[in-house]
Amino acid sequence: MEINLELFNQQRRPRFGTANPERMNLSFWEWMIRGGQDVSEVRNDPESGGFGPCHARDVFKASPSRDEGPIWTFSRYGATRTVLPDGRSVCVGGEHEDFYDPDFCIYNDVVVFTPSNQVEIYGYPAEIFPPTDFHSATLVNNRLFVIGSLGYQNARRPGETPVHIVDLADYEISRMRISGEAPGWIYEHEAGFDQDGLITIRGGRVIREHNGKQVYWRNFDEYSLDVSSGVWRRDTNRRWHQFKVRQEAGKAFILEQHPSIEALLPEGATLLAKSSLNPEFTRIAVDGIPLSFTVGIGAIEIIVEEDAPEEMLRRITEQIRAKTEAAVHRRCTVEKS
Repeated sequence: MEINLELFNQQRRPRFGTANPERMNLSFWEWMIRGGQDVSEVRNDPESGGFGPCHARDVFKASPSRDEGPIWTFSRYGATRTVLPDGRSVCVGGEHEDFYDPDFCIYNDVVVFTPSNQVEIYGYPAEIFPPTDFHSATLVNNRLFVIGSLGYQNARRPGETPVHIVDLADYEISRMRISGEAPGWIYEHEAGFDQDGLITIRGGRVIREHNGKQVYWRNFDEYSLDVSSGVWRRDTNRRWHQFKVRQEAGKAFILEQHPSIEALLPEGATLLAKSSLNPEFTRIAVDGIPLSFTVGIGAIEIIVEEDAPEEMLRRITEQIRAKTEAAVHRRCTVEKS
């Protein structure tokens, strides 16, 4: 497949569809998906994603300018890929890089790899299917239930849970009307379907609004969606507690002194485990109650894995806050979910 400069300039940018769906017959996009490989290699490797924007810029001598907009790519995070019984592989949405990158974009397309290794790309109006990433996609008969999203910050609606249905006969997308107790604006979760007709959501993070700002908290509970009625129900109520220790000024939270995890532990803590995959994750016990905390760039996140007396929670979090403040030599505060 040959792509010349004229075609690149015509098709380089992401665009929304004008129908539900619109078949996007764009040679440059397909070239980016294939990435110089056989389609079977791309469809079987969720991380391959074909060519990235940097490759396209090198080939066509395009500058990495924000003014020119992002280059369309299939190299994405937070997309889903569902293999159907008939051999089709259906990929939904996803994002490329973060907001600071000139090629940052959250996509709202559906890319289909057929059993004969053809590529079909379907686009949608944003009001039908908004840009979606870090969602789940659950196959139920001949429909794909797309639940949750991180999405663009100004498009999030804390408290709501977006549920979209992809009809796999023609790839038309509809928004499901829901009721009941839903998980909220959830993303990075897991979803599974059972024989009772329920999609169960576990884990992930939920965005809530606090003092006019969006805050990100872990989801500890399980929620089930009845696919026939659109009714959510809350299956668990673990009453765990979450706290975050942040710099008072809200700046990036970096422990310049690189103290050991042990230096941040509250009094009476027993070290239970450290993650071998993420050395900043630690699990401890205080007075027999398990806790975990993660040292990140934005905050130290503390999770109390049982219900506990308010006095104990204040004591533990205050000790961690004070030790963190001493380590970074800046005032710190505690937030509770």
